[in-house]
Amino acid sequence: MEYDLLLMNIARNASGQAAHFRECLGQHLIASYVSLFDFRVKVCSCDILESKEIILKEIDQHRVKVVGFYIGADTVVMIGNLIRWLKKIRKVVVIVGGPEAYALDEKFLNDTGCDCGVYGEGEVPVLSLLRWAVDGIGSRSQIKSLKYLDEKGIYHVTPPEEPIKDLDSIPFPQWENSLNKRFRMGESMGILTGRGCPYHCSFCFEGSVSKTVRQRSMENVIQEIEEVRRKNPFLRCVNVYDDTFTLNRERVLQFCSYMREQGLLWSCEGHVSRLCEYPEVIKTMVDSGLIAMQIGIESGSRKVLRAYHKGTTPEMIETVVKECKGAGLLTLEGNYIVGGAFEDWDTVEESIAHAKRLLEVGRGMLELSTVFFSPYFGTPITKNPRKFGMRIEDNEKHTVISMRDAVVSTQALSAEDIVKAKERFDNELRKKYYEEAVRCRKKDVLSGTSRSNRKMRINQNWCGAWNQYPFIKEFAQHRSAVEQTFDPDKYPVRTIGAYFLKGNSFFAQGIRLEGIEKDAVLYADGRKKAGEIADILNLSISQIKEVYEGLNERCLVYFSEF
Repeated sequence: MEYDLLLMNIARNASGQAAHFRECLGQHLIASYVSLFDFRVKVCSCDILESKEIILKEIDQHRVKVVGFYIGADTVVMIGNLIRWLKKIRKVVVIVGGPEAYALDEKFLNDTGCDCGVYGEGEVPVLSLLRWAVDGIGSRSQIKSLKYLDEKGIYHVTPPEEPIKDLDSIPFPQWENSLNKRFRMGESMGILTGRGCPYHCSFCFEGSVSKTVRQRSMENVIQEIEEVRRKNPFLRCVNVYDDTFTLNRERVLQFCSYMREQGLLWSCEGHVSRLCEYPEVIKTMVDSGLIAMQIGIESGSRKVLRAYHKGTTPEMIETVVKECKGAGLLTLEGNYIVGGAFEDWDTVEESIAHAKRLLEVGRGMLELSTVFFSPYFGTPITKNPRKFGMRIEDNEKHTVISMRDAVVSTQALSAEDIVKAKERFDNELRKKYYEEAVRCRKKDVLSGTSRSNRKMRINQNWCGAWNQYPFIKEFAQHRSAVEQTFDPDKYPVRTIGAYFLKGNSFFAQGIRLEGIEKDAVLYADGRKKAGEIADILNLSISQIKEVYEGLNERCLVYFSEF
């Protein structure tokens, strides 16, 4: 079957990404939108090694007339090289879009032979481009949100297209538009419920270019999820990608009501300032199936957060972590930027101390990481780094993955200092995870290593720390309700080994037990039932139950039927 447009989302290595992250929702929305006007589109997400074969096959076998590429900060050179190769061997119109399209200029178009760059929302501009490239209607100069070189090589940038106000009018992404036919056919799906951002964080691309926030009606969102479920009965988890999903309290509650009724799991992005406004909603979110949330932390320094225009404070972040932990959330993720606005050794130490406090509060749940500052195009810091006490270094041009390399310096810290600061931060985080791991309790460990009664490593940092303690590692292998419930006819089994006795104390792996706990853990060798041990220690069943449940809470024993 012939079709008009092939949209490609290409990574250097897509093998480690979950299926719902590999698929580019923005491209699928464009495909659905232009399909309303009888244009046929296929969307493909793949590894760079697969891309050449796929592109040539689709052009040669299906007479594709236009090929579009998603382009981000880390893929500019790769996609540029691919376009250059393609334009040499096939006569096809090539377009690019995505966040980096704002940064593309005359040089990129000239060097690669790319026909057009689409900046901003893609639905309407891509429709106009297809009318021009496929149907021969109109001219590029009449299409908004476009960058191109005309026949004389003159560079043009057309005015921006107005954003779509009624997001409910955009058709749902369709499985049929997926080239590999695996789109939304797994256990998880991604969804966008709104566009735009009211915040203007100085380091953020989205906040620097976004228009007024527009949100889909919750009825429309639910209809999309239901449509996916009709085609895919295996769907279990919905991942909400919006940066501003938690903006509207009532809307969030509507979503929670639906997810709870349907028994679906879900994850989302949460904004600290909004969650602080209505912290009680966090419990409702968790009770409705929320299993993971990501929040923007960025720094533990009040000075740095002010410079970022985050509208948050270190205390607000700590409050949200406490609320999430209290509500029973399984995973909360956040990161710290190292080497950002006005960073110095004092602000680095503030962030390290803040991170340690958060790990105490969010024990077993909070997953923290660090990244280098990345000067994304068009952001206030990138436009005027001096205003933020920063300098963008020449090696910024050579970064492979944004936020992986130190490409800036500050008034107080050189790029070398920033690398050392991140190393120190990471080392302190590892040590803190290890220190807090032994303080974790049964609920922390079992919830952090399983989801919906299925064993899995979901909290990687905590799992790594727990694995340093053999008794916690063993305890996590016995997560069944049978093994975690006391009964006088069951055999208590201790998880902790390599012990020694000194005086009246039991010592092992940093654990010290005395008195009745010492005796109870010694007898927890799987040879005697709990009731028999109670008789030996001259305790009642209720007393031995209390002791063993306390040891079980500390991950020191589980209970065997045999």
